[in-house]
Amino acid sequence: MKKTYRTKTYGEMPLKLDTGKGWIFPKGVEVKARVDLETGQVSFFVAPEDLEKMK
Repeated sequence: MKKTYRTKTYGEMPLKLDTGKGWIFPKGVEVKARVDLETGQVSFFVAPEDLEKMK
């Protein structure tokens, strides 16, 4: 069984990939983690809807 989790950095801030400079806040897309609950293997990914933001 696999389950998806949100990643976090400082406090409640999500882990993000930097996609460019924002005027006030840096632009980025959230990195999520998929965990295989049987083996403990963790895979990081970007949601399909966020892929367009990276182009």
